[in-house]
Amino acid sequence: MANRDRRSGLLNNDNNGMHTALDGQNTLQDRFQRHKSKLSRSELAVAEYLLATPIDELVFQNAEDIAARSGTSDATVIRAARRLGFSGLPELKRLCSRAMAKSVPTTERLSQRFRATGDDIVAIKKRVFSTVHEIMDSCEEKLDVAQLSLATQLLDQADTVWCMGIGRSEVEARHCAIALSRVGLRTRHTGSSGFSLANELIDLRAGDVIVLFHTARETPELRLVVDHAEKLGCRVVMVCGVQLTDLYREKVSAVLTCVGSATGLASWTLGAIVVSDMLAYGIAARNQGRALETRERLADLRGRLP
Repeated sequence: MANRDRRSGLLNNDNNGMHTALDGQNTLQDRFQRHKSKLSRSELAVAEYLLATPIDELVFQNAEDIAARSGTSDATVIRAARRLGFSGLPELKRLCSRAMAKSVPTTERLSQRFRATGDDIVAIKKRVFSTVHEIMDSCEEKLDVAQLSLATQLLDQADTVWCMGIGRSEVEARHCAIALSRVGLRTRHTGSSGFSLANELIDLRAGDVIVLFHTARETPELRLVVDHAEKLGCRVVMVCGVQLTDLYREKVSAVLTCVGSATGLASWTLGAIVVSDMLAYGIAARNQGRALETRERLADLRGRLP
C-alpha cells in the first residue's frame, strides 16, 4: 500500500503526466506477467522493486542502486532485466520512459534530474559517468557489425561524403566530416534546415554518399534528404536512435544505431562520435597508404603555420 501511495504521489498531477507514468508501469507489468515464471526468488525481488518504483525515479537508478534497494546484487538486477525480455537494464529504462520523454515538458524533466542528483558535485560526477558507461555499453550492444562494414565500404567508394546533421546533430556531422577528411576522403558537412537545406541539396550528385545524423524523431528535413537521395541514386548511411532505425531500416543503405540515455544526464552525441571515429579508422585501415599520405599533408600544412 505504501509503495502504491508513493507512486501516486510522485506522478504528475495533470492527465498527461499520469498517463505517461502509467504507460511505463504498464510496459513493466506486461513484461512481468509474460516472464514471471522464469524468475528466480532474487530476480522476483528485483522485479517487485521495479514495479513499485515510479518511472521518473527508476531512470536515474543504476544496477548498483537497484541492487541495494532490492536486497540483491548488481548481477541479479541485470539478469532480472534480461529475464523480463529486455536486452539489459538500459533498454528497460529507455523503453519504459519513452512516453515520458515525448510528453513531459523539458522543464519538468530537468527538474527530475535536479531531484535525482542534488547539487553535490561528487554525486553529479558519479551519476554522469555512470550514464556515459551505460550509453557506451548500449551503443556497443546495438551497433550491427555487418551494417558498420557495409557503411565503411560505401563511404570508401564515394565521390564526396556528405555529413548531414538534422536539428541538434550538426556537431556530430562536422566531427564525422573532419575525421573522414583526415583519412583521405573528400567530405562536406551541413547542419542546414528548411530552404537552406534545399540550397545545399542541389549540389548532391549520384556518386555521393550521405552520412545522416539524427536522434529520434522524424522531421520533414529527414524525409526530404532520404527521398532526394533515392531519386538521385545516392546511398545513405543513417546514424540514429532505435526508433528511427526501425522506421528507416528498409529506406536507406545502412543504419548505425546509437543509444542515448533515458535520464538526459549525458548525450546521444557520445555514441554518434564514437561511430564516426570507427568509420574513419575502418576506412584508414582499408587504405593505409592513402591515410598515411593524407596525414603527412596535414602535418606539413600544420608545420607551416606559426
